[in-house]
Amino acid sequence: MENTYRCAIIGVGAPTQTWAKGGGHQIGYSHARMIEADPRLELVAAADIHSGNLRAFQEKFSVTKGYADYRAMLEEQKPDIVSICTYVGLHEPMAVACAERGVKGIFLEKPIVHSPAALRRLSQAIDESGIKVAVAHVRRYIPSLRNIRDELAAGTIGQPLLFMAGIDGWDLCEWGSHWLDAFRFFNGDRPVSWVTAQGRVRDLRGYGHAMEDHAVACFEFDNHARGLLDGGRRIGSGESDCAGAPPVMTIVGTEGVMYLREWLKKLEILGADGKREVIDPAGGDRGENRETTWAPYAAGMVSWLDGGDPPPTAWEFTRGTAELNLAAYLSMLRGDRIDLPWDEEAAAIDEWPLEIFARR
Repeated sequence: MENTYRCAIIGVGAPTQTWAKGGGHQIGYSHARMIEADPRLELVAAADIHSGNLRAFQEKFSVTKGYADYRAMLEEQKPDIVSICTYVGLHEPMAVACAERGVKGIFLEKPIVHSPAALRRLSQAIDESGIKVAVAHVRRYIPSLRNIRDELAAGTIGQPLLFMAGIDGWDLCEWGSHWLDAFRFFNGDRPVSWVTAQGRVRDLRGYGHAMEDHAVACFEFDNHARGLLDGGRRIGSGESDCAGAPPVMTIVGTEGVMYLREWLKKLEILGADGKREVIDPAGGDRGENRETTWAPYAAGMVSWLDGGDPPPTAWEFTRGTAELNLAAYLSMLRGDRIDLPWDEEAAAIDEWPLEIFARR
C-alpha cells in the first residue's frame, strides 16, 4: 500500500498577499495548496506566532491543530514532513529541530540559511539524521528552464561561457537566489570556484534582515563558465522583448547564444544552425503555476521518501546555492574575492552578512 505522509507548516503568513519587496508573499499558503493537491499528502497542523494569521489560515485550509510554538507542534503531532516558510533567519534552528525530532522530510523555503555557520550546522544535522530536505527552488521544474539545461547538455551553443541576468530593484537573495540557482541548474550544479560582489547598503530592510539597495555578483564555475547577476538593473541584448523589455536571461556559449524571454515562456536559440524558438506549452510563469512547479516539487519529495532518487530540488543539489548567495555577501563585506570553499574565518560568521555591512 502507498504511504500517506502527514504534513505540518511552520510560518503560515498573512491572509492578504502582496508581491511588494519586503515580505507578505503568502508562501505558507502556497505550501498548503501544494499539500492539498497531492493525494499522498495530508495537512494536519500549522504553527505561527501571529494568532490572527494562524486562525485565518486554519479556517482557509480546515486545519484543526494550530500552535504558537512550533516545537510543541513537532512534539505532539509528530509530522512526517514539515514545510518551513518563515524568514531566512529562522530556517536553520527550525530545520535542526525537525531533524532532532524524527521528521522524515522538509520542504525548506529559500533563501536557505542566514549565515555560513548556520549552513554548517544544518549540513551536519542533515548528515547525522538522514532527514530529506528539498529546497523550494521550484523553478527547476519550469519547462523553459529545463529546456535550457537540456540544450546546453546537448552542446547546442557549444560550451557555456556566461550566464547573465538582471533584476530591476530586487536583491541577490530573495529574488536573486532564483537566478543564481538557475545558473547552477543549467551548468549541472557544478562547484563554484570564486565569487566577487559589490553593493550599496543603506537603511533598507525586509524579510527580517538588512537588504541591499543595489548589488552585483560575478562568479566562476569549476569549468570556467561565469555567472553575472545584477540585482538593481536589467541587462539587455540590444533587441526588444515582447513589451520592449530586455531578455529575462542571456546564456552565451562558444558557438551561440540563448535568450530567455517573455517571463520564462519563450527560449530563443541562435546557434551554428541558425535561429529557432522553443515555446513553453504551459505558458511560462514566475513560479506561481502550481502544475509546472509546486506539483512536481511535492511529487519529488513523496517519491524520495518512498525510496526513489533525490529530486532536482534535493539538498545535495541546492545546498551550493546557499553557499553562493552567502559568498556574494561575504565578498561585499570583505571587499575582496571569496574563494570556495570559504576559509574558517568566513565559516565562523553567524550573522546575516548584510547586517554587519549595514552597521559599518
